[in-house]
Amino acid sequence: MALCLTGGKGLNGMHMTNFIRSDLVNLRKSSNRVSRLLLSAILLGAGASLWAQQPRYVPPPPPTKHTQFQLRLRYMLPPDVGFKGLGSVSFLDNYESSSNDFLGTERYVLYDDGFIAQDYNYAGEVEGSTTQNERIPSPNTDGSTFFSYSNPEQLNADDPTKLTYHRYASEAPDEVFEGSGSGAMGWEINYTKYINRKRNIGLQVGFAFDGYDSRFNETIGADLIVASFVHEAISGIIPDLGEPDDDGNYTSYLGDRVTEFSEDDDRISWLASEESIETLIGEGEVDAMADFRSSLYNFKAGPTYNMAFNKYAGLQLGAGVNAVYFTGRFSAYEILMNPTGSESLSNDLTTTEEAEWQVGGYLDANAYYNLNERVSLFSGAQVQSGSSYTQYNEERQVDVDFSTQVFVHAGVGIKF
Repeated sequence: MALCLTGGKGLNGMHMTNFIRSDLVNLRKSSNRVSRLLLSAILLGAGASLWAQQPRYVPPPPPTKHTQFQLRLRYMLPPDVGFKGLGSVSFLDNYESSSNDFLGTERYVLYDDGFIAQDYNYAGEVEGSTTQNERIPSPNTDGSTFFSYSNPEQLNADDPTKLTYHRYASEAPDEVFEGSGSGAMGWEINYTKYINRKRNIGLQVGFAFDGYDSRFNETIGADLIVASFVHEAISGIIPDLGEPDDDGNYTSYLGDRVTEFSEDDDRISWLASEESIETLIGEGEVDAMADFRSSLYNFKAGPTYNMAFNKYAGLQLGAGVNAVYFTGRFSAYEILMNPTGSESLSNDLTTTEEAEWQVGGYLDANAYYNLNERVSLFSGAQVQSGSSYTQYNEERQVDVDFSTQVFVHAGVGIKF
């Protein structure tokens, strides 16, 4: 009887335990479903809250003032530029100097193929002087032993007592030299007020800036002007240059700067006994350099017409009066090649600056595309009429042809 009771009690305990375990499992499953539902509700609520907080895009109202502002970048096609008067190199103005003990200057006569300069004696060689090492100017006022020449043709072959010196200059050819230069970038701003929206007719005013440079740097032919001066030896004959080296070059003759006092020294006369001048057509070579830099300040005003093809694209045409304030900076420099191979001659670099106003007309055409009701992109061309511009620099001149000037541009327009 006890065994049955005990056995019965054990079975009831096992059923009770299984029942409790089943309830716990069901409770856990229910809790997981509730948690997932709560998490989903929270996420949906947060998303809805974030979506509700985002600002709504409101497009700007259409333009109402019937005005447009344009900003352009434009490319200026190069105009025709011509230089004249290049190739003139004048004689130097400092060929001679007299001696002056007070100013410390020495007497000399310069040529483009040699010179004659002051020579000296030792003081002890002069009668009545007791100083042996001091140098004093030679008392010979008729000539000097200190002279030089470099070309054997300067020495007279028939009379070696005569030596010919030369000075050179050149005269510009009657020729126009075309300047080289590429186009230049500039900018333009325009303001347009539409006075008839139905026909899209407006009045446009604008300002633009452009700069253009042109240059010329070549060797050109010119007429060679040769001035000849014959000097004679006071005593004896003039030493020759001797034999040339293997390359055919001669060593220049250079007389003594300091000599003993003697009537028989190899002195050459200070003054030329003969002088002449001649022009050799086309025999000169000149390295010519010319540089022209300019700035253009453009002001324009005139009517404009907007021809729309559809909502997005169209053409804009304009015409009117154009005024240009033009400034120019003209520099020039020339070097005359010395025919004897000695140091070349040159003019100093000179520069002039000038300015002037020019008035003409313009035609303007653009193709545009509207990104929206306010902003558009466009590109096109503009043609300006004007006149030629001339600027001088001593005997040189530069001519710029602005009779028809073309600009290509692109930019952005904003309506208000």
